[in-house]
Amino acid sequence: MTMKNDIATIHGAEGSSIGIVLVLFILLVIITSMLGWKSYGDDLDEDGSSGIESAQTFSVFNQTVDYILNLVSFANVQNPGSRIVRSGASQSLVLISANGSVSYDVLNSSNQRVGSFSAGMSSTSGFTISVNSGPIIPYILPQNRFNLVVRSAPRA
Repeated sequence: MTMKNDIATIHGAEGSSIGIVLVLFILLVIITSMLGWKSYGDDLDEDGSSGIESAQTFSVFNQTVDYILNLVSFANVQNPGSRIVRSGASQSLVLISANGSVSYDVLNSSNQRVGSFSAGMSSTSGFTISVNSGPIIPYILPQNRFNLVVRSAPRA
């Protein structure tokens, strides 16, 4: 008789542990479906890429002494909010596709346009400067091609 009680106890414990595992699994399924979690392969774009490169952040640093940078146009970039980058400040730009572009006017202390520059943006290769005029020198940092620094040109 003692042996039957031991067997019943073992079966009872085994049944409750399976029940607990089953309840935990069901809760896991419910929680993951509510949070919208995807498996690793579910977030691939049509071309097979993960789309991570389409959310690249770029930075423009105004290291001029006397000039304000005014963002006059942008393509495939999230709206950065303020379009003004004052001396000593920086602006973050989030690229929303593989390629984009920005164009800035350079303003003096009287808010007169004294120059401009434009740059292309690539999620894989960073900034490329396409047009530059006026008393500034925009350059791309070699150690991080997603950072563009604008400095005053040397005065003659």
